[in-house]
Amino acid sequence: MHGYARAAITGAFPESSNEEIESRVGARMQRQAALARDMPLKLWAIVDEAAVRRVVGGREVMREQLDHLQEAAACSNVHLQVIPFDVGSHPGMPGSFVVMNFAEDVGPDVVYLESQAGEIFLEEETDLARYNVVSTHLRAVALSPSASASLIAAVAEDLRPG
Repeated sequence: MHGYARAAITGAFPESSNEEIESRVGARMQRQAALARDMPLKLWAIVDEAAVRRVVGGREVMREQLDHLQEAAACSNVHLQVIPFDVGSHPGMPGSFVVMNFAEDVGPDVVYLESQAGEIFLEEETDLARYNVVSTHLRAVALSPSASASLIAAVAEDLRPG
């Protein structure tokens, strides 16, 4: 889990210092911890098949990551879907994003974008509406959570030695 995060961040931000990389890894681990606390956050993740098949950090690190995804997806608060290659073009191709929905008493919903230019938070109603429509389309074209879990398991098996 840490190995995958470190390899992914190092690859995505090659100009970063070790301190910056470790800070990003730490932040990612803190976000993941929120899924396992007493009152866990809910996560609906939709990833492209390329994210499952691209070997980040080597075969062992990637297999560990895929095993971790399978464990997370088995939790009742996590829904994981994979958009298969054969879907072709889809509205998530321009880049990744996170739609964060909050209870009214917590704050307004936000769209989070991470890029080489930095982190961007979008709060305008038009931005939220656009990204919610994209999310709906992505859920529709992605494999079901159970079919996604089967695909992830098959890719992980292919990475096992021998």
